[in-house]
Amino acid sequence: MPQTASGSHYPGDCAAAEDIYDLAIAYHAAAKALFPRATKGAPLSYAPARLCSIHAIELCLNAYLRLKGMENCQIRARMHDLADTGFVADLRLRKKTAAHLQEMTQRREYLISRYAPESAGQHTELTRLTATLDEVVRKVGRYIEQAGGAGARGRLPADAAPLPTAAPI
Repeated sequence: MPQTASGSHYPGDCAAAEDIYDLAIAYHAAAKALFPRATKGAPLSYAPARLCSIHAIELCLNAYLRLKGMENCQIRARMHDLADTGFVADLRLRKKTAAHLQEMTQRREYLISRYAPESAGQHTELTRLTATLDEVVRKVGRYIEQAGGAGARGRLPADAAPLPTAAPI
């Protein structure tokens, strides 16, 4: 496998958590732009928005794991596993969100959205997906900011409301 300019064998190995989060924000914006273009009653028309949503969630998880010091090879070895107890606990994700991350992993929704048009009707509800996406993006941004990430506040999506610091959401 050819090496990147940094000498790594995998693109992105040298990316900082904040940069990975920036990429997640771009996929979040793409998902938000694509959902309204889908045709009601045509599950495949939602596939690009679903893929962008799931990828944004995975990138947020990867940014979090990178910030926690996990090696890139360990992150890659997770194989699109979105369920991480530390992630759920540190970010104080809602129970529905935590359950949805587990469900998407068990159903292999990332792979279905990429490769299985015949299974497009087996995805979780769109409202649940967008709620999970919005919560994860918002809370990872806040986590990076609180961890001293370089300017993470400027990276948060425009619709990200401030999180309360006293009680879990």
